This record gives sequence, structure tokens and C-alpha cells, in this order.
Amino acid sequence: MTQEQMGIVIGGLLPALFFGVAGVCQKWSNQHGISTGAYLVSIGVGVVIVGAVLWAVNTEQKFSTAAIIPAVGMGLSWGVGVVLVALGISKYGAPISQLAPLYNMNTLVTVLIALFVFSEWKDVHLVKLLFGALFIIIGGVLVSS
Repeated sequence: MTQEQMGIVIGGLLPALFFGVAGVCQKWSNQHGISTGAYLVSIGVGVVIVGAVLWAVNTEQKFSTAAIIPAVGMGLSWGVGVVLVALGISKYGAPISQLAPLYNMNTLVTVLIALFVFSEWKDVHLVKLLFGALFIIIGGVLVSS
């Protein structure tokens, strides 16, 4: 397996598995009537455990204010998104099987921002990107309707 293929497995396929399980856990937890604050704190405990284990076993300990600020921004954005999904499930009875494809259209937001902020438009095949984005949108519309 090449380095690039390994990166795709480790950074793409395995996270898809874990994020998929996370969606099921989200529905399960919300079905049992957890409040959104307690829910988010419980998720935070899980994230802290994973972070503490990684921090303990990883010999490379690097961080700076310039790196921490966007990381906190990620946590804030992710936390608000998780709360909104939880509200959609618990207050409005939305099925996770319809919500997951919709909130996973976040890839389009990420791609759009990365194209400009990180100048990735120079390195991507824009026609393939546009067709892929179109298929994601079509899938989201089909699943949510």
C-alpha cells in the first residue's frame, strides 16, 4: 500500500466508520432524553479521553497560540453543529438517516473555503470537483425529500 493510499484509509475511510457510529450514538443518546448541555459535555469527556491518551503516547508535543485559536474555532463550530442535530432529533423528531446526509454536505462548505483560503483551486481538477459537488447536492435533496 502506498503512502497516499494509507493516508486515504487512515484519514478518510476509518473516520467515515467512526463518524457513522457517532451518528448512531447521537440518535441513541437523544432518544433517552439527555439535555443538550449534558449531551455536549458528555461528548467533550469522550474527546478529552482520546486527547489525553494521544498526548500521553505521542512524543511530539507541539502547540502555539496560532494553532490553538483555529482548533478552538473548530470545537465551537462542531459543538454548535452537534447541538443543532441533537435538537433536530429530540425536539423535532427528525430521523438520523435523513439528517446525516444533509449535515455531511458540510464537505461542500469545507471544499469551498479551502479552495480560496488555502489556494487549493490551483491543485484540484475543477470539473471533477463540480460534478462531485453536484452529486452530493442531488443525494442530499433525494434523501431529505
